[in-house]
Amino acid sequence: MLFTDEDFQEIDPDHDDPMVITVEIAEYAIIKTLVDQGSSVDILFWDTFKRLHLKEEDIVPFREQIIGFSGERVSTKGYVDLMTTFGRGNKTKKIKIRYLVVDASTSYNVLLGRSSLNKLGVIVSTPHLAVKFPTEKGEIATVYVNQRDARECYAAGLKMNLKTHKDTERMVAMADLDPRLNDERLEPKEETTAVVLDRDEKQCTYISGSLPEELLNKLITLLRNNKELFAWTPSDIPGIDPKVICHKLSVCREARPISQKRRKLGEERQKAAIEETAKLMQAGFIKEAQYTTWLSNVVLVKKPNGKWRMCTDYTDLNKACPKDTYPLPNID
Repeated sequence: MLFTDEDFQEIDPDHDDPMVITVEIAEYAIIKTLVDQGSSVDILFWDTFKRLHLKEEDIVPFREQIIGFSGERVSTKGYVDLMTTFGRGNKTKKIKIRYLVVDASTSYNVLLGRSSLNKLGVIVSTPHLAVKFPTEKGEIATVYVNQRDARECYAAGLKMNLKTHKDTERMVAMADLDPRLNDERLEPKEETTAVVLDRDEKQCTYISGSLPEELLNKLITLLRNNKELFAWTPSDIPGIDPKVICHKLSVCREARPISQKRRKLGEERQKAAIEETAKLMQAGFIKEAQYTTWLSNVVLVKKPNGKWRMCTDYTDLNKACPKDTYPLPNID
């Protein structure tokens, strides 16, 4: 099954849109069905289940929870087996899918995971916004993504979860900017021993002081033999070649550059910011920007040990780079 330029049927070829298609379940056309190769389960959301006029007695109890990629757990109402048809016209394929019924707020109606996709024998091409699979007659059928539906789901999902995101971001911002919240740090329950790994006394780590002498000596020898694995300064972290992996900011197209107002730093904070900036520039982590339209202010927060932590105010950038709101669940 090959994809060509002719397989792209939408308007905007420069996209990062999710794979949203239409399938038929229980003789109903279900739009806004998310094809999610990162999910190990197939999900039928509760609102969709009710609109299909199915009986709750058809749901088989299922007590296991599904777990998202960030660790959140979601309970299920159970599962239901439903015949699902893919494709249109003469090129279709019908398979039985076991859906987990989940009561969750989402902009999608159904989520198709690896289980159904493998059973269907589908090949997904995100650049072409299309999926292909063999029919029962041996023909190749193609189902195209509705780009408009995909973007509507994405935008609706952002609005639906805006309050949750704001509450979370507020707590994160408080933790970053309020030094009182940083005082609650985990401390060892027993006495520790400082181990100097090199001639520089500042290059030391701490291990349990209650270890048997033989084990203590072995551990110290192991740490000193592998002292090059410790990063004492930013320049000790070599980074990753962009040819291997590179991070991309998916900035919304309607976003506009925002130049933040200049914040003045006190003498002590200004000195700390200059020192930290020099370290990052020496390590090659940052470089001088020749433009100011996307300028973000630095925020200095004093840590419990008396040193300064330099943070950056990415509030405006975060608003322009919304998070993905559709779940990627897995069975625990």
